[in-house]
Amino acid sequence: MMDRKIGIISYSAGNIGSIQRALDRLCIPYNILKKPEDLSEVDGVIFPGAGAAGNAMQSLKCNNWIDAIKNCKNPFLGICLGMQLLFEYSEENSTDCIGAIKGRVIGLPNTLVRPHMGWNKLNSGDYAYFMHSYVCEPEDAGIITMSVSYGENICAGIRKGNFIGVQWHPEKSGAVGDDFLLNFYKLCK
Repeated sequence: MMDRKIGIISYSAGNIGSIQRALDRLCIPYNILKKPEDLSEVDGVIFPGAGAAGNAMQSLKCNNWIDAIKNCKNPFLGICLGMQLLFEYSEENSTDCIGAIKGRVIGLPNTLVRPHMGWNKLNSGDYAYFMHSYVCEPEDAGIITMSVSYGENICAGIRKGNFIGVQWHPEKSGAVGDDFLLNFYKLCK
């Protein structure tokens, strides 16, 4: 298992430090990917995110990541903003996103506390750590793999082909997050 390597995409909105600490703790080898060509050196990809969609997409465009991400064939995990950016459009900053997954990202209703922050129970019964103000709405609801109740049931995870996304933070979700990251690593060949 240890001959496989994960790549973590480095861009201005990446929350790389906490991902690195989680992978170190789990003895999962990784590279920091600074340019699209680095994708050829890894067996799976983690696309972290924290911050605003508009600024993140600007950074990705400037560094030629868009087509490389869209065309990636390896297992690909988008976390929080990293999942949202995989969609076609985000209401945050009226941003055109990567478009690897059909659908949009909308703001949580103003009637709810924003951001949705802290521990919440997934539909699986497991607790995970969240911190977000926007939520994904895939065109095909069949790709939703998990949800969470926050005012209503909202998308907490998706899978479309090799693209996997979670709205919660596995690197901050204790044993549940560790299991999730280890299972993602097992997908990478």
